[in-house]
Amino acid sequence: MHDVITIGSALVDIFINSNNFALKKETSGGLWLCEQYDEKIEVDSFKVTTGGGGSNTAVGFSRMGFKTGVVAELGVDVWAQVVLNDFKQEGVDTSLLISERKEETGGSIILSAPNGGRTIMVHRGAASMLDERDIPEHVLSQAKWIHLSSISGQIDALRKIFAVVNRSKRQLSWNPGNAEIKLLNSGQFSLVGLSIVVLFVNQKEWQNLAPVHNQLHQQCQQIVVTNSEKGGKVYHAGGINPDEYEGLATKVIDGTGAGDSFAVGYVSAILNGRGLKNQILWGKKNAASVIEKIGAKDGLLTRDQLEKAV
Repeated sequence: MHDVITIGSALVDIFINSNNFALKKETSGGLWLCEQYDEKIEVDSFKVTTGGGGSNTAVGFSRMGFKTGVVAELGVDVWAQVVLNDFKQEGVDTSLLISERKEETGGSIILSAPNGGRTIMVHRGAASMLDERDIPEHVLSQAKWIHLSSISGQIDALRKIFAVVNRSKRQLSWNPGNAEIKLLNSGQFSLVGLSIVVLFVNQKEWQNLAPVHNQLHQQCQQIVVTNSEKGGKVYHAGGINPDEYEGLATKVIDGTGAGDSFAVGYVSAILNGRGLKNQILWGKKNAASVIEKIGAKDGLLTRDQLEKAV
């Protein structure tokens, strides 16, 4: 039996970093990362890692000492082998992965700017093809905890996951992506009658979910709204007055994976019987460690490292 099963994407991330990337402000206040067209640009570093919400959290929970499995879809190609090797090295159970010969393993190219910001180009490939037939009902029904990240709005898979959770009374945390937020706002996917232990969203996502705030307050035991270095808020079931927390001062090298690492720390504290103060602190410390390094996994802490950090 697994302690934790994560569900989401598993990708290959290619990080390209340069202190010479040109950042230009537009009149509306936005910031553009611009390079001259049809030129060969010398960069400072080129790094290949693995990423994706399902993959990042699986490695994070495994480092925390939990027996962890991951449900994600890969192609059958050289990049899939990179992802598989990473999971095996980190002690993540790969038996629940789906290999799809007709699809490419998904990937991202991340252009990292000197200020820690980034522009991400994503090809989701097989990672966006997870459907209800890929959801291992029997295995999920026996796991202690299920962590669900974005699955590209695959509504039938979502319905099956939540049906299993309800029927088997499993504990679930959820970090929805833009596709899932659209489904919630449109009413195509309803949470009525469903139970979520923790919903993780950032400030922008929470604002986008405004049409269903009342429903989410009723169906979620906790809603964690993160706001990068500014801190965040934790809403409790049925309540509108959140507990607020401050962010940690840290140097941002790369913000990729900050949300996933926060969720891992937060949920790990719950699984270890810790209260709200430690849930927040574990989340903040894990996220702070990740954003001090390039990629979503290098900075993920083990439980011993986290205990010392707090």
